[in-house]
Amino acid sequence: MDVKKVGLPCADGKQTIHNTLKRHINLHEKNISTSYTAEELVELLSRLPAFAPKPVCKFIINDRTLFGKLEQKKESSLFIRHKFGKKVVRYQMEQLQSVDILKY
Repeated sequence: MDVKKVGLPCADGKQTIHNTLKRHINLHEKNISTSYTAEELVELLSRLPAFAPKPVCKFIINDRTLFGKLEQKKESSLFIRHKFGKKVVRYQMEQLQSVDILKY
């Protein structure tokens, strides 16, 4: 009697974990704890749904440290709401040096 091992996680050479919800988690994908470039992180933050709470981030723009939330990204412009302000300020994407998520 031949037994075929089809669909097993070790059969295709990828490292996966099966959790109780029957979803496959690929360990080679990036997660939030790995390092992203500033552009990748801004792209991920801009894709959050409108009803999702926005995380408080630390932005370094032109050697200035800003704390706030990314409200919107349009082409090469970033719109950041400062932590204690009601006004949204526009910055250029070229001026962005780094982004760190502080509080989600």
